[in-house]
Amino acid sequence: MMADTESKMRLFIGVPLGESASAALDNWAKQARRQWTFSRWVHPADYHITLQFLGDTPESKLAPLLEDLNRTAAHSGPFRLALSEWGTFGLPASPRVLWAAVAGDIDRLHELHHQVLKTTAPLGFLPEARPYRPHITLARKYMGTAAWDPGMLEAETSVAAAEWTADRFCLFRTHMQATPMYERLGEFRLSGTSGS
Repeated sequence: MMADTESKMRLFIGVPLGESASAALDNWAKQARRQWTFSRWVHPADYHITLQFLGDTPESKLAPLLEDLNRTAAHSGPFRLALSEWGTFGLPASPRVLWAAVAGDIDRLHELHHQVLKTTAPLGFLPEARPYRPHITLARKYMGTAAWDPGMLEAETSVAAAEWTADRFCLFRTHMQATPMYERLGEFRLSGTSGS
């Protein structure tokens, strides 16, 4: 059937970081890399806050998706975010993800997440079952020979509290073997006056 052979793209929707925040995280990651061994560190051009992972998407859905996301952005306004502390996902002794948290107008970020989910649902995209936890992935799969110990990072190495205005979100395509890995297929400016 045609639907089975249609070319697909691995897509997600996310909020890019401001230049100052990306630079601050990149500087932090360079220090952390000297003491923590992870299989893969995220390229600074790929730093983002995921709003929704869409997965393998038929090309036929791209045009209506771009159109609907553009309408969503027109009803949402910009808001302020800041970098916060770092943390991990996975087993305490061998984490699978190292991430940075975000602070600032988190309620507006959650509202944007909700609006994106409402926009993509009619196109057949389902939300994840787990609660939404906005973060910025920095590295994947701890590979150190010793059990993970956050104390291995020097005390003075902390995530800088860089702030930026989140004034857009993007539709990204993943290219698994590329560096940077994410291509922007669409950029949507938050041109409304509120978070709803």
